[in-house]
Amino acid sequence: MHAQTFAPSAAIAHGVEYFWVTRWDLRGQAPHHVELLADPCVNVAFERGRSRIVGVHTRLFRRELAGEGAICAVKFKAGAAKLWLAVDEVASLTDRIVSIDRRSERWLVALESTVLAAERDEDAVALIDRALCEGLRANDNAELATKIVARIEADPTLTSAAAISRAAGLSMRPLQRLFRECVGATPKWVSRRYRLREASQRLERDESVSLSTLAAELGYADHAHFSRDFKAATGHAPSAFARAMRGGS
Repeated sequence: MHAQTFAPSAAIAHGVEYFWVTRWDLRGQAPHHVELLADPCVNVAFERGRSRIVGVHTRLFRRELAGEGAICAVKFKAGAAKLWLAVDEVASLTDRIVSIDRRSERWLVALESTVLAAERDEDAVALIDRALCEGLRANDNAELATKIVARIEADPTLTSAAAISRAAGLSMRPLQRLFRECVGATPKWVSRRYRLREASQRLERDESVSLSTLAAELGYADHAHFSRDFKAATGHAPSAFARAMRGGS
């Protein structure tokens, strides 16, 4: 398997996390099962026969790769999808995979064929980048949501909806409405998902980390609650995840 990411051009960097390309050739081999700890981002993926918009996944994302194939995709920053996608609420895409077809926005349908026909990954990415530069829409709410999510990701103390509300300078209902419209997940879920991602990274690199201490640092009231959330998000209990990442049984 081959995977690579590409940075967006400056004109769209405020709304695009990165472009990503995955290629695989498993002919004559067993299928490869992928499990991902999803984040609050919407992706648009171009793949022969199954190009799609992938909404925020609140559960563990699973995919089986078999045979030979390739995916070229754009990952929008959390909160930024409405800068390009004509949806009333990004929450309408949550936990959904929507095929790109004649019912989708025309620019995506037109872009699909040229991206899939590109001979080099760099060429395919450049085509998507150019289309996003041309199709960028003004949306103050999306810009605001993107900034709030970036602050949640950067500040580990923002573990509750109330704390996020204060930091954003918005009362609870407008904040929740903004996240439903532009992010596709609640403020608390977003905070928890970033903390769980941090936990997975620390468990992977630090054998001595205490699960109780880690749970407390991430804003959990107790170890049991942290373990339940972690297993729901990754498919593994924290201790089993740590062993697997270090090559244990």
